[in-house]
Amino acid sequence: MKYQRALTVVLIVAIAALLVFVSNRYSWDADWTHANRNSLTDASKRVLDAMPEPIEFTAFEYPGPEREGIRTRIDRYRRYRDNVALTFVDPTANPQKMRELGVRRAGEVRVSYEGRSRTLDDLSEQTVTNALQQLSAAGEQWVVFLTGHGERTPADEEQGGYSALAKELDSQGLKTRTLNLAETPRIPDNTAVLVIASPQRGLLPGEVEMVREYVAGGGNLLWADDPGKRYGLSPLAGDLGLRWRDGTVIYPDYRELGLKHPAIALVIGYPEHPITKRLDSLSLFPFAGGLAAAENGDSAGGGWQAKPLVRTPSRSWLETGTLDAEQVTYDEDSEDAVGPVTIGMAATRERPAGDEANGTDTGKPSQQRAVVMADSDFLANGYINTAGNLDLGLSIFQWLANRDEQIAVRVPPAPDSSLQLAPWQGRAIWYLFVVILPLALLAVGVGRWWLRRRR
Repeated sequence: MKYQRALTVVLIVAIAALLVFVSNRYSWDADWTHANRNSLTDASKRVLDAMPEPIEFTAFEYPGPEREGIRTRIDRYRRYRDNVALTFVDPTANPQKMRELGVRRAGEVRVSYEGRSRTLDDLSEQTVTNALQQLSAAGEQWVVFLTGHGERTPADEEQGGYSALAKELDSQGLKTRTLNLAETPRIPDNTAVLVIASPQRGLLPGEVEMVREYVAGGGNLLWADDPGKRYGLSPLAGDLGLRWRDGTVIYPDYRELGLKHPAIALVIGYPEHPITKRLDSLSLFPFAGGLAAAENGDSAGGGWQAKPLVRTPSRSWLETGTLDAEQVTYDEDSEDAVGPVTIGMAATRERPAGDEANGTDTGKPSQQRAVVMADSDFLANGYINTAGNLDLGLSIFQWLANRDEQIAVRVPPAPDSSLQLAPWQGRAIWYLFVVILPLALLAVGVGRWWLRRRR
């Protein structure tokens, strides 16, 4: 009996020692929070996968419990990658370093990658991952919007403007600029993507020629336009091997889905393409047109290979007549064209020889890219946050900027960071806690007092 007890004690001590040894050598983490709030999303992981070099976080915080909060948020990145480091700096001990790095107050975190840095005062995953995206690319990549002809612009905050899109592009490291070719008759050399967004007035012949020369020289292009006139840009479509179709896309089941007009096209699925391979949300395209490959094939496009990017369901059609919601119907005897209708096309070709032919390496990727969309509203402020429009738009820009690893990388806001209540729900809660519960407690107290008095 004595030996059995001794053996039991020895076994317990041995198991405890083994557990201590294993716990020091190996670790296992489990995230049981709602929607895995304490773990990185797949989007953040793809950003880290595209950044193989060490990433350093420097937190300027006083010793105390606040440091633990910072450590918890950054540890999500450190658990996924071994070369992510976190260093704490006491602001009172290193005020000079704070001034040198542009850190304004305690609690801010400086993230650095390959000599480039950003200062963060918010450590949500969305903010940190966006900062890492900005640091992942060396040098600024400019998204240049053509202006001067009534186009949609990144500075316009109205419903039809592109200010919300510009803010999202900037968060992902793509800087937006505007260009009026009448004032500055040259497209900058560091233009990653030139954007032509629905001009409303005719371009001058010289402006059209500069755009065509930019494309002929290997520049990437997003051309988002609406049904109607091309305002001098028709030759550009021929350069890309594309043609615009007549009519506006009609979606007949709009009432069942709660849409306000049949000319708001709904896209449920996407053709196979790097831009859309990770997208699973439907998109809305108000008053969109149609696109097709040029009738005489690739020769018209100078070697461009175009593929459908966005296509409507087969029950939709291109309406060439009235767009009155109560009267629009498909007419077989008219020029209406039955769906599916291609709204967007993505084209690629080998980048034309330019400075390389003279023995100079431009450093640009060998593939030239262009996207043409027969709708400009889907990226406007009034629609960009509807369904999957934002994800599609950002994926288009990332692909055009040759940032393939960043395609469809957008960390959504935390789903439960705020509580939205209807007005009646707020009033119900107020009455429950301010009126009903106090009166109920008072009634219970009075009742108990009355029962005791009767005894």
